[in-house]
Amino acid sequence: MDIQVKKLSLKKYTAVVSGLKLNMPLWLEPNLISCYKHLIILQALEGEEIKGLWVVPAIIKGKNTIAKREYRFLPFSSPLILDNNNLKRRKITNRLFKKLTSICSEVNLPFDPSFKDFQTIQGLGGYVEWRHTHRLSHNLDFNKITHRLRNHIKSARLKIGITISSNPDDFKFDMAIKGDKEEIESRKKLALKLLKNNMAVIVSAKTKQLCAGILIVYDNDCAYLLHSWQHENTPRGTISAIIYEGINWVFSKTKLRFFDFEGSVLQNIDYFFCGFNADITPYGFLFWSKKQQDLLELIKKSINIRGRMVNDY
Repeated sequence: MDIQVKKLSLKKYTAVVSGLKLNMPLWLEPNLISCYKHLIILQALEGEEIKGLWVVPAIIKGKNTIAKREYRFLPFSSPLILDNNNLKRRKITNRLFKKLTSICSEVNLPFDPSFKDFQTIQGLGGYVEWRHTHRLSHNLDFNKITHRLRNHIKSARLKIGITISSNPDDFKFDMAIKGDKEEIESRKKLALKLLKNNMAVIVSAKTKQLCAGILIVYDNDCAYLLHSWQHENTPRGTISAIIYEGINWVFSKTKLRFFDFEGSVLQNIDYFFCGFNADITPYGFLFWSKKQQDLLELIKKSINIRGRMVNDY
């Protein structure tokens, strides 16, 4: 029996997902994905059996629909393929991607590290750029992080108090989220929803007053370092210290399998994350366009992201 793909409304998708006994990642959660203005929701079926789900954020430019996150709301945007057979997974991915590209003129999406079925997408003209994040599957061993980072954490601990809460007043969203007014407001709205639904926690640092914080969000499998902020006069090493405490909280207070630093292509951020000695974990970032020249332009823009290429450390 062949794989058929159909487009769902958010309402229909919510009903479909509610009938499945699946641990959904953040980017497939029905109560979260409404953060996107435009969505393309695809369902792959073999007969009546659900074989794949894909929630694709989109933006509209004139007459063109582009599969892309307008803002960095959620960590990834990859499909969920519900079959363990490699050839069947290939077919499901093929049908989903063909359906998406029949709707969109361009695709520009990050896929999570667990997604490996890129062969058929590449065969259909997609270009997969391998990026990486940093992931932990256990508590940090303080003695295995870099000497410099250990010193920073020790120094900060002498000057700050650290608290973990779900109180939005403990986080400076206006400092953590960059962008125009719409982006700041919409990303803050999602963060507040995550906190309200017990899918996020704030780790804060205080001297005489609040001076820094991070927002950790999570589903049933993984925690992600989504936002951070600090005042200019914050004691050295404060962000390192609260990240360390946040990781300890994740693995001591929850049953999550991973902590994900939400890796960056920016060299200075990646260099900082490397100091924690987490597992360097690749993930695919997909580019596709109907026109080859437009595809090459997408790749060029990625290569030229400011801060991506600098002198060796």
